[in-house]
Amino acid sequence: MTVGWFMDDEPSPTFPIYTRGNVGEVFPDPVSPLTADHTWHGAGDVGMRDFMSRFTIDLDEVDDGHKVMFEIFGGYMYLNLSIARLMGARSSGMTPEMVDMGFFGSQSVLPPYQPRPKDDDPEITARVDGLMFSWMTATEFPALDEQVAAVDALVAARPDLGLCSEADLVARMREMPPVFARVFALHGEVSAAASVTMGAITALALGLGKPGYDLRIAGGLGGVASAAPSFAMWDLSRQVTASAELTAAFEAGVDGLHDRLVGLGDAAAGFFAGLDDLLLAHGSRGPNEWELRSPAWGTHPELVLALIDRMRLAGDDGDPRARHEAAAARAGEALEELRGMVAGSEEQAGTLEIANTASSVFIPAREQAKATIVKVIHEARLAALELGRRLATDGRLADAGQVFMLRDAELESAIAGGLAGEAAEREATYLGLFDLTPPYWFDGEVPGPEAWQGGEVPLSTRKVVQGMGGSAGTATGRARIVTDPSDPGALEPGDILVAPITDPSWTPLFVPAAGVIVDVGGTMSHAVIVSRELGIPCVVSATGATTRIPDGAQVKVNGDTGTVTILDT
Repeated sequence: MTVGWFMDDEPSPTFPIYTRGNVGEVFPDPVSPLTADHTWHGAGDVGMRDFMSRFTIDLDEVDDGHKVMFEIFGGYMYLNLSIARLMGARSSGMTPEMVDMGFFGSQSVLPPYQPRPKDDDPEITARVDGLMFSWMTATEFPALDEQVAAVDALVAARPDLGLCSEADLVARMREMPPVFARVFALHGEVSAAASVTMGAITALALGLGKPGYDLRIAGGLGGVASAAPSFAMWDLSRQVTASAELTAAFEAGVDGLHDRLVGLGDAAAGFFAGLDDLLLAHGSRGPNEWELRSPAWGTHPELVLALIDRMRLAGDDGDPRARHEAAAARAGEALEELRGMVAGSEEQAGTLEIANTASSVFIPAREQAKATIVKVIHEARLAALELGRRLATDGRLADAGQVFMLRDAELESAIAGGLAGEAAEREATYLGLFDLTPPYWFDGEVPGPEAWQGGEVPLSTRKVVQGMGGSAGTATGRARIVTDPSDPGALEPGDILVAPITDPSWTPLFVPAAGVIVDVGGTMSHAVIVSRELGIPCVVSATGATTRIPDGAQVKVNGDTGTVTILDT
């Protein structure tokens, strides 16, 4: 086996430690060439440079020819841990180890931080502390609201792509990277701000001898964009349970479901109206949604039907709105208890109040920024799909999907008919990258082929799998291993969802689940934020859980301690 992709970067000599932590949630699969160009080379890195140069790093510290934060190795996206840790090293109130915990779930397997020459630079420290102070005292973040409105206007002004010339389709795709860059700069800021403000609550709760209260206080915040589709799907699932005709159509299986629903005529009219509304609002979402090549709900609505099929099995007590309200009530109770404990300390009381207010701004803002970025990506996806369809129609490409194997600079050559063979060869190599298991981290040199072989972790003979508590509470149920959100298999209400990683396309599966276990993730990961919003316990950074826990085993999830106990198999 060889490891390598023609889009691969070289590790930075100055900042040499890279990790799949955090970024693996956004890019679980190899990155296609068109995605790399349209989301990172000319977009994400531009936005990250804008934010980081205002925050923790002077750009002259970055090695020439290197991205600030994200680079590709073996076809997979990696995050530069050396640079991410600067937030902890160059602030007055944090440490690199705190960054590891907040973003990646654990620092135990990662190499220690190596100090940098500018870590004690007073100008950088003042810059970092000033920005962090602005986050801690924030009550709103209007800059993101402005970008959300601008992207919504961009989507609303989408031309009829079927009538566009091929040159216009390329122009539409190239319109997106500058927009992506602007939103991604804000995404970088709100992500850091969410970590800092939540970290202040965590430190306070631990100091008061109340571990886990930070998780409770962060529950039921409201306004979490990645949870919104679940509410719409829940309403559709209630239509199904209330209709004998719709239920019969779903009971016959997901295959052919759409056609059976169409055949119901007026009996399915209300369902289709609700489905159309959902796809209009959330059609950009889907599995691995930052990858242009991946199917989205809007292009593959059968993915939504598969999720509704699992959700319809839940009883009315599974209503995500009710669970959200219960989580908000528990958050209020935990907050009041901490308020009572710090009432005698003006400093602690003040810290609790401002951190609680600020985290309630930035945690939802982080998810909103991601949802907005995904809308931008979807606009590029739609134009690329139309271009690919045309190129495949007359043989300029062997298959429409091979348009994603092209670099941005090659699009005109592909239109001229000169890249069909090259695109096909690249696709064959690209598909082989899926067989690799990217190492979680490396230092200085990309690991050799033996480190990418992976292999399953054997089923655990131990009764406890230790992870990291992400959403408070406990739940007991049957473990269901799900590796693809579009194929939820036998997941039923009351089961414990066990996943390798989650993004917003998984969120509807949280609704029937009694608890969630994820192989990777930190306190700001998608699984954690959505689980808190829906009030279900969640354990992340449970390394190898999807292979160590037998499918169907009875397990107990403790979201406070981060432990998963295998009760029987």
